[in-house]
Amino acid sequence: MCLHVIEVSLHLGNFAHVLNYVGKAEQTQGVGDKASTVALLKTVAGLAHLENRKYKAAARKFLETGWEASGQQPLLHGGLVLQQDVATYGALCALAEFTRPELKAELLDNASFKNFLTLVPHVGRMVTDFYESKYASCLATLEQLRNDLALDLHLHDHIGALYEKIRSKALVQYFSPYVAVDLARMSQAFQTPLVDLEKELAKLIADGVIAARIDSHNKRLVAKHQDERAATFQTTLASGQEFATATRAMLLRVNLVRANFVVKPGSKGAGGGAMIGSSKERGKGGGGAAKGDKRK
Repeated sequence: MCLHVIEVSLHLGNFAHVLNYVGKAEQTQGVGDKASTVALLKTVAGLAHLENRKYKAAARKFLETGWEASGQQPLLHGGLVLQQDVATYGALCALAEFTRPELKAELLDNASFKNFLTLVPHVGRMVTDFYESKYASCLATLEQLRNDLALDLHLHDHIGALYEKIRSKALVQYFSPYVAVDLARMSQAFQTPLVDLEKELAKLIADGVIAARIDSHNKRLVAKHQDERAATFQTTLASGQEFATATRAMLLRVNLVRANFVVKPGSKGAGGGAMIGSSKERGKGGGGAAKGDKRK
């Protein structure tokens, strides 16, 4: 029943309903013994996250989908999702959202998911190129796939966002090991005109993605490094101010204790007020407050 509701909800575009019934199906007794059903539930949950633009969650669900058959068998009735679709969706979402260690551990070292990638070797090659920093080759493969993916039932609305995220990550990773990069060489590596590359980098810098500045005269991208000497002085001054404040508070407390200037609760029968002042002054004034009571 849950699977039928899930399939109908996918056709209707009601993805909140999909995730709701995926949860119900996963809690059904004995469902864990059916590997094909578990794989299907992972796939449809990935589709729901994809449509909700939660690409990292979608990638994890697709990567958790177990390999069930050696052919291109549909995971849903009517061929709504095929195994090569799982490979493509999972790879693109992972490239867009995963860090480099996550990409290695969860995708490239995932023996089960490699079986899906064998159905779409160009996608597997694209992932490998990205991890090996062959960005021109990776982005060229992406462009070759753009027209086909634009016709995909589930992916067509997300091509622009995913491609932009992947390209931005490639630019960031290319620049990250360096203090300065020659923009001419960078444009060759990405097969992009220098003017367009400068615009892309300027946008990434403005968005705070890359901590750098563009030297337009020398055509270089230079990393911004914090002045460690100035930062050390600022930290030292702040620590000194905190120490001085704490020392003044400590000296004040010591002087109050030496002067026997304390606050104690008054006796229950004598009005219940606090008696403030030194012990000598309280002795002169009896039960009330002393005339020489220093309330400052």
